[in-house]
Amino acid sequence: MKVLCRILVVIFPAIYVIATLYIAYRLFLVSNTKHTVRHGYSEKDLTTVSTPKFHPPLNVEIWGKAAISIFLWEHILRGELVEEQGGFVKIGHLTTDDISFTFRWGPGVIQSTVPANIENLVLVLNGRAPDKIYTAKQWIKYLKKYPKLKHTIVVLLGDEQCNNSWIVPYLQSNGGPLDAVFLVYDSTLVDDREVFQWPLGVATYRGFPDYSKGQSMDLTSPRSHLCNFLGTVYHNSSRQALVQILESPKLQDECILRGREKWTPLETEESLNFYIDAISKSDLTLNPVGLNTECYRIYEALALGSIPVVEDVVTHGLCDRTSRHSPLRLLKKHNAPLILVKNWQELHDVLLEESQRTLVQKVERRLSAVRWYSEFKKKMKQEFIEVLLRKFVGSL
Repeated sequence: MKVLCRILVVIFPAIYVIATLYIAYRLFLVSNTKHTVRHGYSEKDLTTVSTPKFHPPLNVEIWGKAAISIFLWEHILRGELVEEQGGFVKIGHLTTDDISFTFRWGPGVIQSTVPANIENLVLVLNGRAPDKIYTAKQWIKYLKKYPKLKHTIVVLLGDEQCNNSWIVPYLQSNGGPLDAVFLVYDSTLVDDREVFQWPLGVATYRGFPDYSKGQSMDLTSPRSHLCNFLGTVYHNSSRQALVQILESPKLQDECILRGREKWTPLETEESLNFYIDAISKSDLTLNPVGLNTECYRIYEALALGSIPVVEDVVTHGLCDRTSRHSPLRLLKKHNAPLILVKNWQELHDVLLEESQRTLVQKVERRLSAVRWYSEFKKKMKQEFIEVLLRKFVGSL
């Protein structure tokens, strides 16, 4: 009996201590839970917040089958290219805005050599002429042979007279495979839901460089000429009227003029350098209408700080005539620094005003033009990414 009493004397205090510690621990948990709830979180919520889920980048392939794909890749997305397969294919990789892009470009990019296990695709096509449209259709029809392909967006160099009706049956709303189309020129198909307008950009097919990547450019020195025009002079066009004005005795020494009777897509290093030099030496770059009001020269002038003087006339064809912003809807929407004229007789007044500007005023305007063009490309990248995410993953 004495032994039992001694055991109880030892055990009871130990039990008391353990019970006290347990009660204190429970009170601590209750107090902590109440504190958490007062701030709008539960313990489960805190666990979720402290261990966020990892979302891997969306993988997207870009296949370039038109020269404007280089403008998209290098000038808009700011990607680089490396040469593969002996120059037949050039490949680039870029991760931006939670998207991992792989870009493929060159004659070796054909339906049977590109990866077949892709899920998300941006296909850059040329739809400017019947033979180009035929090839573009073959690419779109071939998409069904990629078994894992879920989403496709096309960037299309459209017809200069906006005859792009052939693309309509391939839109998703018509049962086709295309989630969206980015289309060059003022097409009436643009609805900002499935079809979005895209800038023509600079002529990458003839090697016009991206001056935002460090190429030297003088924006502060006096320029030797008021204006320049280098381009094809079509018969019975406003370009002929412009050339006549520029050849007048008063303007022969004021503007750089070089015309040709026939357009050619080929460019030599010498002709490209002359072209860039002419823009760089001129405060104004003249842009008469061709088959379309929008032309590479507008973007190239802005890249070099030369203000485009644009003939503000809608050309023949199916391009939008109803909008008060036509032509050049996209550029006007973003307040591009353009000088607009309805006919080239207005050029005399434009040049007179230009001759009265001080160097300081001209330099400020050049810097502003270059900044605008840089910001414009950023905005186009943002719109491209937003549409891509909305169409591919529905995240916006």
